[in-house]
Amino acid sequence: MKTDNGIIHYSSKADYLSRKPALVKEAVKKMGQEGILEKGAMAKALVSDEVNISEAAKEQAAGTKGLKDEAKKSLKDIPDKIKNKVIEGKSAGEHLLTQAGSAVMKAVTGGALPGISLPSISSAPSVKEAPALKNDESAKINKPGIFFVKGFSLNPFDGEKDGLGAMSSNIPTSEVFKWSDEDAIIEQIKKRPHTQPIILVGHGMGGDTAVSVANKLNSIDEGFRRVDLLVTLDSVGTDNDIIPQNVRENYNLISDRDFLFNDGPNIARKKAMTKVTNELLEANHNELETSPEIQFLVYEKINNTLMDAIKVRDFKTSLAGKLIDSHRLSSLAANPSLRNLA
Repeated sequence: MKTDNGIIHYSSKADYLSRKPALVKEAVKKMGQEGILEKGAMAKALVSDEVNISEAAKEQAAGTKGLKDEAKKSLKDIPDKIKNKVIEGKSAGEHLLTQAGSAVMKAVTGGALPGISLPSISSAPSVKEAPALKNDESAKINKPGIFFVKGFSLNPFDGEKDGLGAMSSNIPTSEVFKWSDEDAIIEQIKKRPHTQPIILVGHGMGGDTAVSVANKLNSIDEGFRRVDLLVTLDSVGTDNDIIPQNVRENYNLISDRDFLFNDGPNIARKKAMTKVTNELLEANHNELETSPEIQFLVYEKINNTLMDAIKVRDFKTSLAGKLIDSHRLSSLAANPSLRNLA
């Protein structure tokens, strides 16, 4: 629409683009009639503007097509994401039921029910083939083992880089696993030399898995492998509240808003060997892995654990060097003939 003062108003960018060629042609012709433009320049201006409009239209169409293709792909992925989440939800439910059943059986067979005394039920020990010893040091990963264990989420669109995944992406050498990847986590820990620190950080059912991993490492089969730091964020489970002796420190954060999704405070099996800190925070279950303030607390714990490990390593290296020097001096004192070889 053209106003009295000659200003043209357009309803949209598309309206402007659709009307621009005609307006440009009209302006160029008028400039030619008034002698401002020569005929050759006038023809060139008309052609150039038509080309520009055409290229702009092509770019806009290409961009629109790209967005449509991306949207189609996203829509196509939705059924698979929902299906996978349903399967994982079923597995999570079965896992929790199995834990609950195991806890009940322990109570019954151990005579732990009030007013009930039952004989313990024992089964014949199973014969398990001894695992082959692996001495391939070349397969060892000589760096700290830092493992983030994500819990079960009801949201089918949660990605690996959300929550704990985002934290892991900012910590070199760390890895992210699902709550159901217990065996894979243990396998990765076995690849680390005993001189390297092991850190486990789990949220929800991932926290329960992290405690379970620590318990499995606390066995003669696994050499009572040390876990330097265990961070549990609103763990979900029924029988992993007691932290085993092979864990140096457990930092347990609990939501004060969710009573369904957490299983309460943890306690050390042996307080002389394990430090357990239970902290109640004003945050819901999901915020315990996404809140910047809480992420900062977890980062601090991880950094302090790594620094302590470096101090211990340097101390042991220094002590070993002093012992070697002491032995060398003792040998020289006992055998003067060796001094010339020193």
